[in-house]
Amino acid sequence: MGFLDFFTGNQPPLIVDALDDVKVMLDTGRDLFAASSGRLLENEILDTDLSAQEAVIHKREQSVRRAVLEHLNIDPKRELVLCVKLLTVAQEAERIGYLGRTMEKTAKLATAPRIGAIVDEIRELRTRTLGQFNAVRDCFIEGDTNKADLAQKELEAIAEVFHEVFARLAESKLSANNAVVCTVGAYSIGRVGEHLASIARCVTEPLHRIRPVS
Repeated sequence: MGFLDFFTGNQPPLIVDALDDVKVMLDTGRDLFAASSGRLLENEILDTDLSAQEAVIHKREQSVRRAVLEHLNIDPKRELVLCVKLLTVAQEAERIGYLGRTMEKTAKLATAPRIGAIVDEIRELRTRTLGQFNAVRDCFIEGDTNKADLAQKELEAIAEVFHEVFARLAESKLSANNAVVCTVGAYSIGRVGEHLASIARCVTEPLHRIRPVS
């Protein structure tokens, strides 16, 4: 049975639970990403407990793994590919949470507000990346290949611009502190986009092509 065929029939209860956990992980990751990147790039006051959000993501990842294992113990031949993809998505979502916390810690290193043209560019890419969270979540939960293709194209376009941003950062006259903060922030946002793209590829690609060869 193919990945999308799964959604045409009755879903095993444990798999339903795992899908729900994945949805919560992605929604929590989106909120964590929004808060931490806002602190990093918009100089916003952080009034969200990001450690609590990260704990939710970790707890749900464990729940996904437990549900998949229990399902495979009951019926190891049913939905095997989907089970592996669920584990993959859970891992990608956990990495998104980790990168969100990285941005929070990076913001604490800053000795001055983040301003200037290159920061504006990173902000725009952050906004575009944030806009893909719901699209990626929906394409996976619904098994929608069209939505997955659109999300991948947008995330690939964002990644291309990030390559240009890194080149400009390397040539910039920013202070050492500002350059480090901007570079780590941009890298973290770019990596979040890569993890989102991998989740979208779980819908459109076979297992061995979920991660692109670069």
